[in-house]
Amino acid sequence: MIALPVILSSNGLASEIIFGQDLFITTIDTTGQPGDSIRIVYDSAGIPIDTIRNDSAQPKPLFKDLVKYNADDSVKFSIQEKKVYLYGNGFVKYLATELKADYIELDMDKKLAMATGVLDSVGKLKGTPKFKDGGQEFESTELHYNFDTKKGYVTEIITQEGEGYIQGKITKKMSDSVYCVKHGMYTTCDEHNHPHFGLNMSKAKMIKDKKIFVGFTNLELEGIPLPIFIPFGFFPVTKKATSGIIMPTYGEERMRGFNLRGGGYYIYINDYIDMNITGDIYTNGSWGLQYATQYRKRYKFNGNLNFTISKNYVSEKGLPDYQESSDWSVRWTHTQDGKANPYSSFSASVDMSSANNNYYNANTVNGIANQRKQSSISWSKKWPESPFSLSGSFNHSQNSRDTSIAITLPNLSLRMTQIYPFRKKGKSGEMKWYDNIGVSYSAELRNSIQTKENKLFKSSFERDWNNGFKHNIPISLQFKIAKDVTFTPSLNYNGYLNLKTIEKIWIPDTSAAGGQYITRDVPGLNYSHDYSASGSIGYTPTIYGMFMFKPGCKVVAIRHMIRPSISASYTPAIKPLGKYKKSYFDGEKEIEYDIHEGLTYRPNTTGSKQSGSISFSLDNNIEMKVRNDKDTTGDEEFKKVKLLESFRLSTSYNPFADSMNFSNISISARTKILNNKVDLNFSGTIDPYAIDTNNIRYNKYHGKLGRLTNATISTNFSFSADNGQNKEKKNDLVGGFYDDYVDFDVPWNISVSYNFSYSRSNPYRSPTISQIINFSGDLSLTPKWKLAFQSGYDIKNKEVTSTSFSVTRDLHCWEMTFNCMPFGQHQSYNFEIHVRSSLLRDLKLTKRDSWYDRRL
Repeated sequence: MIALPVILSSNGLASEIIFGQDLFITTIDTTGQPGDSIRIVYDSAGIPIDTIRNDSAQPKPLFKDLVKYNADDSVKFSIQEKKVYLYGNGFVKYLATELKADYIELDMDKKLAMATGVLDSVGKLKGTPKFKDGGQEFESTELHYNFDTKKGYVTEIITQEGEGYIQGKITKKMSDSVYCVKHGMYTTCDEHNHPHFGLNMSKAKMIKDKKIFVGFTNLELEGIPLPIFIPFGFFPVTKKATSGIIMPTYGEERMRGFNLRGGGYYIYINDYIDMNITGDIYTNGSWGLQYATQYRKRYKFNGNLNFTISKNYVSEKGLPDYQESSDWSVRWTHTQDGKANPYSSFSASVDMSSANNNYYNANTVNGIANQRKQSSISWSKKWPESPFSLSGSFNHSQNSRDTSIAITLPNLSLRMTQIYPFRKKGKSGEMKWYDNIGVSYSAELRNSIQTKENKLFKSSFERDWNNGFKHNIPISLQFKIAKDVTFTPSLNYNGYLNLKTIEKIWIPDTSAAGGQYITRDVPGLNYSHDYSASGSIGYTPTIYGMFMFKPGCKVVAIRHMIRPSISASYTPAIKPLGKYKKSYFDGEKEIEYDIHEGLTYRPNTTGSKQSGSISFSLDNNIEMKVRNDKDTTGDEEFKKVKLLESFRLSTSYNPFADSMNFSNISISARTKILNNKVDLNFSGTIDPYAIDTNNIRYNKYHGKLGRLTNATISTNFSFSADNGQNKEKKNDLVGGFYDDYVDFDVPWNISVSYNFSYSRSNPYRSPTISQIINFSGDLSLTPKWKLAFQSGYDIKNKEVTSTSFSVTRDLHCWEMTFNCMPFGQHQSYNFEIHVRSSLLRDLKLTKRDSWYDRRL
């Protein structure tokens, strides 16, 4: 006896009747509540006996929930076999399990389902089973499934796991998450019915959202098996990142030999931090080790750290060109989210390496050319409702050409923003003159060294490092004399603290030189100070000029805005505070020297002379207002067009100088044209004084505006088919993971820059002129072919600058790239074909010609 629930129509009558011998049918009304039970009893001949009775006692149902089913063609029942047959787009749903097929057979007694497709008029199988169980979905040609055990047997399965697809001749579903496959294929090609490539697996075991274990596996391309195989392996298919092996890249160099580069292990720690450790190895004994980590905490900070060490050998021991180099590099970037802490910030940008590191280990032209490196780590803290702030930094710079290096550690600064001690808090209304007296404070503590790389870690703190402390107290007063005229007197005090001073000692010598002096450090705290006073007056008005056009003209008006600025400053002569000078006798006369010479901080010990200047600048801006022809609202609309963003002239005059009182005249201009797509910039310097045949300036005006000593003109512009609208969208798409992402959706893109430089310090000699044009871009030759290029031309030297181009071919699930530098010092090429999926990105073929061999 079987008791099954039956789904009723809106009138409460059964729309589908499920069969059975001695069968209880429990009706369910439209509210979902069980109604009367109908008992149908059959005799020995299978003829139903008309026995209908109400029975409130319901037997235990065969299934845990309703079994919903239907078919487009027909539904047949076999009471003897307790089976249901669904023909034509059959559908069965039980709990979270769904099954669709053109033919479905349900065995209610054994709780089994069998589904398959049917042959159409031309003998093609159609309506094949599509099975869904929770988040698991697959297609097959035939399926057997047990609703009770949730196990199944499937032939010709196609299912998606992560980024890839799995096909299997025979598949056994062991549980909701475990499948066993025999004679299958794994591919990341979305043409999974006829994939362009695949990994043929003799057998495999799939664990849902975790991994796939495979036995003997070989590569197949376009249906052709290749003699490339692995005896066993596994593929991670987790939705989250996971640790795993990083496959190396094979290469060959003439000097270092065959190599495997970039192989190692990726370590996934959590969603906030990961790391990878990779290495390089060469057949001549050279090796390298790299460590990299990335970290991110949303709304807090993000960054990455890279550390490398390497040992490089060139040529063979005993040969004249044999070289051995131990190299290292550290690169670290850290950025704090502005919302993390409004009162404290920390950032880092570190790029440090040994002198030869880029020479041996750089992979790009920019990396090779990067001979100057700089680093900065900074921290700052400010207190709310307080004028004080504290900051600290580490700074580094180095030049790999001469191995010089400069380090400042630490560099601490304490600042107090300007306060008004005589101004009452919350005072409003007219201010007295003393209310505008402002006082501020700053202090610095610095420790630095400038030396060679090989001497850095052998340096002495007392002998080689320069350190000291300085603080400054400026007092100023500002008030307006008249409209646009401001007078600002100020008084400035400086104090210096050093850990040592210097002493010069004369050593007589019997040679023709007569002797020489030596300098030695004298340890001990030394405090010194100086002060200065000055006053300045400034006039900064703004003048407007407007030219109006006739009504109906497209151009409405042109506005000219002029911002002249005139300021004068004066500093009186003040004697120095203290005695900070000594002298030594060179055998003929006393020679005076400053005991703070060469130190980080030193006071003004010479005594300031009176000085002053009158500065003048003139800035111009020209804008045009035009009617907008695209407006369709009927209301007259206007838009502003900048004809000249800025044209600036500036100079100064020193009335206390003995001669040549005027400074050089500086000129600069900038604007944009062609709908702000092209930038134009100009800058130059004019010397008002003449120069003699010995290239020495003297106190005579050159005439006219003066001599143009240098000038630069630059312009750059970029054009693309989509005007750059897809750039941000594509960056979000790849998440910044692939630096070599190629956008096939943009037909073309081009960037051009032009730089003109003129220099002529000596009017009796020809000027030095340079002109360089740089251009780069990419072009989609077809929807699948992309050409990118970067080059330039030096007009003066009549030669092409560093040039490279690349060709990329979209092979659907594969990608082919060819990068080439056809000529020059770094002539080389690199060809690679690889799977586009990140999961199988190590499945690739690479051929390269290293520029490293050509430079030796």
